[in-house]
Amino acid sequence: MTSILVRAGLSLALLSPAALLAATPAKPAPAAKPVAAAKKNWLATTSRTAEGAIVVGNPAAKVKLVEYLSLTCPHCADLSTQSMPPLQRDYIAKGLVSFEVRHAVRDGYDFAASLLLRCEPPTRYLESLEALFATQGDWMEKALTAKDIPGFDGKSGDEKMVAVAKAAGFDSFFAKRGVTPKAYAACMADTRAKEQLGRMAGNAWQRDQIPGTPLVLINGQRQEAVHSWADLEPLIKGALK
Repeated sequence: MTSILVRAGLSLALLSPAALLAATPAKPAPAAKPVAAAKKNWLATTSRTAEGAIVVGNPAAKVKLVEYLSLTCPHCADLSTQSMPPLQRDYIAKGLVSFEVRHAVRDGYDFAASLLLRCEPPTRYLESLEALFATQGDWMEKALTAKDIPGFDGKSGDEKMVAVAKAAGFDSFFAKRGVTPKAYAACMADTRAKEQLGRMAGNAWQRDQIPGTPLVLINGQRQEAVHSWADLEPLIKGALK
């Protein structure tokens, strides 16, 4: 949702102390200082691509950063832990970089986490993405216990996904972020969202033939061996020149 630019109107200027002084004949009015426009909150500016990828930041940013990632990929978690705070603070928030995430789903645990993440309001997307990566080891270990549930092998694919999400603690995780039980259940049952996520993953692996995750694009160009903020930031700075 694009935040609204707040600009001072003429009516406010007429009520300013400078304007009141101008109405007093005894003294000349000092020049009124222009009121600066409110800064754009680019971190709250989001959109979705035609394929359903979430994009955060200035649509006109000079640098278009894309990352193919998997929520069960440890290298993706490492990159996120290092990169997300400075990337958001120094580049996305300032309108210099827009950030698009393409989910290259690798397994059922990843699929369940990605589905729920993408059902959240887009303005909370990056915060929850960071939190999932920060707790990756914990929820993955819990999710693996789903296979020990009696009758698990005989469940349908959707029933297995619900069981995995429950075992991982995703119901509690997303509840703490404001997702109601009703919204959680609706997301888990959203056939259209599942299909879109499946197509996105298929496009990443089959159409785009990515070699693995994470894979970063900067202005459409693949950047090889980006595994840390020390690798990524110089590429962003170079593209901003």
